[in-house]
Amino acid sequence: MRTLTRRMSSISQRGFSLIELMIAMTIGLIVLAGVGYLYLESRQAFRSMDNLSRMQESARYALEIMARDIRMAGYRGCASSNVEPKNVLVTPTGFAYDFSVPVNGFDATATAWSPALPTGTGGLSGSSILVGTDAITLRGAFGGGTTVTDQPGGSSAVVKVMAPNDFAPDDIVMATNCTLATVFQITNPYGKGDETVVHNTGSGSPGNSTKDLGGIFVGGELIKMQTKTYFIRNGANGRPALWQLDNHKALGGDNPAEIADGIENMQILYGSDANADGIVESYSKADVVPDWKKVAAVRISLLVAGNDDNVTTSKQKYTYNSALVEAGDLRLRQVFTTTVSLRNKTQ
Repeated sequence: MRTLTRRMSSISQRGFSLIELMIAMTIGLIVLAGVGYLYLESRQAFRSMDNLSRMQESARYALEIMARDIRMAGYRGCASSNVEPKNVLVTPTGFAYDFSVPVNGFDATATAWSPALPTGTGGLSGSSILVGTDAITLRGAFGGGTTVTDQPGGSSAVVKVMAPNDFAPDDIVMATNCTLATVFQITNPYGKGDETVVHNTGSGSPGNSTKDLGGIFVGGELIKMQTKTYFIRNGANGRPALWQLDNHKALGGDNPAEIADGIENMQILYGSDANADGIVESYSKADVVPDWKKVAAVRISLLVAGNDDNVTTSKQKYTYNSALVEAGDLRLRQVFTTTVSLRNKTQ
């Protein structure tokens, strides 16, 4: 009886055989491999979606900022775009101050730009623009404005305006009504609440060539003028980004300012309205635009790259600027294109 009990106890305590253990380990490894594969795939999918969303956010923001300024380029208050503004600055045709031309562009070649990047005040030749990328300059009333309340005379150095306002010495402004528009520089504001601005000669940079504004603007507007250039150069993280330059200020500090990172390239076409009927007849690159004053629309194409490398499994191929391109790394890339009309040219 005791022998039978010992035999039954021995049978009930028997462990796994070597074959059973190997089968269990194999099944476990298969399950672990499946879980690991699912983890890696989900992680890669997350990285791809995260990079894609960041790219779309950068492109959307960059295009929104640029489109806003393109629409306002050439704005002259209630004066028609056909009204040629009088410019009493010392350098009225200087690159940063020629407000009779709302848009200028620079088409990238393999080693330079056509037309060549300007030098001097508002120049771009020292801005470290990435070769092979286009640049665009926009001029217009991007700043705030206020109503002209009094003007002692056309040749007076004083214009009274409604307060409050944000005008400051050295600001470039335009006095405008529905028939006239004149560009000048404020030499100093004075009076209660800055209700009076002065535009004397002999001071400021570039300064005014005359105090005579060529007309009376009472009831019209005094609006701040700006010249902005958008271009591509390396950003704070060492990768290409979209930058904005205030062409009226010296380089340095917050000028230029980084707008959106990950923008690797920018290519631009300009739509011309040759007969001034508000309809664009053709688009061309900057080097062959027949007349910049007749540009009525701008077509922007941005090449945006993701932040992370090794996101794609192979080098991505994409079409950009009418050419098939193979990426040099494993970053995700996408092309964003939009066309924006100059409101003051198509109305």
